[in-house]
Amino acid sequence: MKKLIRLLSSRLFWSALLIVIQFVVLVGGLFIFSNNLYVLWISLALTFLTALFVSTRDESPEYKNAWLLVLLVFPLAGGFLYLIFGNKKIGRKAVRKIILTRDIGRYSEMEGQGAGLAGEESRQMSYIHSVTGFAPWKGTAVRYYPFADEFLRDLVEDIRKAERFIFVEYFILAPGRFWDTVLEELRRKREEGVDVRIIYDDLGSINVLPKNYARTLRSMGFKAYTFNPVAIHMNPRLNYRDHRKILNIDGNVCYSGGLNLADEYINGKIRFGYWKDNAFRLSGSAVWNMTLMFLSVWKELAKESVDYEACRPSLVEKDDGYVQPFADSPFDDTAAAHNVYLQAITSARSYCWIVTPYLILDSELVTALSIAAHSGVDVRIVCPHIPDKKTVHEVTKSNYQRLVREGVKVYEFTPGFIHSKTLVVDDRIAIVGTANLDFRSLFLHFELSVLFTGGSMVEEVRKDTLYAIARGEEQELEDLDRISIARRLLRAFLGFFAPAF
Repeated sequence: MKKLIRLLSSRLFWSALLIVIQFVVLVGGLFIFSNNLYVLWISLALTFLTALFVSTRDESPEYKNAWLLVLLVFPLAGGFLYLIFGNKKIGRKAVRKIILTRDIGRYSEMEGQGAGLAGEESRQMSYIHSVTGFAPWKGTAVRYYPFADEFLRDLVEDIRKAERFIFVEYFILAPGRFWDTVLEELRRKREEGVDVRIIYDDLGSINVLPKNYARTLRSMGFKAYTFNPVAIHMNPRLNYRDHRKILNIDGNVCYSGGLNLADEYINGKIRFGYWKDNAFRLSGSAVWNMTLMFLSVWKELAKESVDYEACRPSLVEKDDGYVQPFADSPFDDTAAAHNVYLQAITSARSYCWIVTPYLILDSELVTALSIAAHSGVDVRIVCPHIPDKKTVHEVTKSNYQRLVREGVKVYEFTPGFIHSKTLVVDDRIAIVGTANLDFRSLFLHFELSVLFTGGSMVEEVRKDTLYAIARGEEQELEDLDRISIARRLLRAFLGFFAPAF
């Protein structure tokens, strides 16, 4: 009963219900008025033109096929549905506040930063700089957190050292021990005169924060904004979420990774068994890229000019390899994170190990993983055993079959839910960040990732991946094939439409 009351009183439920009602009214209205030849022919013409438009777009085949099927199933309403939910250009102007990231990344100079590297690592860094504008850096100290307890301790310690500013940008902020502890430290620094700015994603936090939480934060003396507030009408911007995690202190120290600021991420609230996640700490030159990411969003949310140069790092650490944080946006011409993963997989010669909470892949990534496995590369993927989203997990498991059949080893982390997002290749490179291996993260969300090479982070990610594999159950093809026809059809249905929304 408590769960039902909580559901009926949630803003997400009522927002979703109103959108569904509008959808039903739209589709029903078109059918009712389809007897009118003008309405009928206009609707069919729009659907036909939309189908032509979709088929010629530079998108993944899976995305296009899903929408073409929607247009086929709903010939009257399909065109309108695509304009509302599928066309990224519709939302481009309304969320232009974030697409500036790529241009602002030009502040991150490449010259001299990649000196001393050759081969695949150099090409990978050059590609990232070319498509995102974010350069690799030396002069950066790194620390990897395979568990959350040490992360929270160090985070609080660094917040207490802040002198100029603290920038916070998270997908989820949830009241509880974790966020309350951080918030109290931020409040103290604000009282000391430190400039504290907070951005949180509205949809990510919709079930745990009140609608006007940004106003509450402003009343406490913080500068705060909600990213892309959820509207109660059908809205093309709904899919574009800020999935990044940034806590930046004075432009010298920055924390990121898979962790959101909510209790389940530190196992303060048990929801899906043991919650395994990760985070990392950067200090020194590479923090500049993270500062640019935050300020590019802040500039437009706050409608104010930003002095970027005043936020440059003043700390240069002893080198620990090359560190290249980069941003990704659904409005970039290139799906940066997707292509960086693709490039890393195809460069593997010995092994390629991936950890991701969701595994919903396009044909390019499936092909790359399959070719690597058939070429003798040790390809392993770790996913959760206990899912947080059952429908998404069904699609994830349908991908297991394709990959295991091609020689990829897939493991489920049996203690519970694993939320880390990492890739490590040949003891050469590691990628850690906020992007999941699914369509939403790779094509619809605003994400960040960091490429590490030539330093201690590669070994740390490798050890953490081995920890997860040792606690994982390898998925056998015989077991994966032993499913009911109903479940097979469900997975096929969910998998086909997964790229569309």
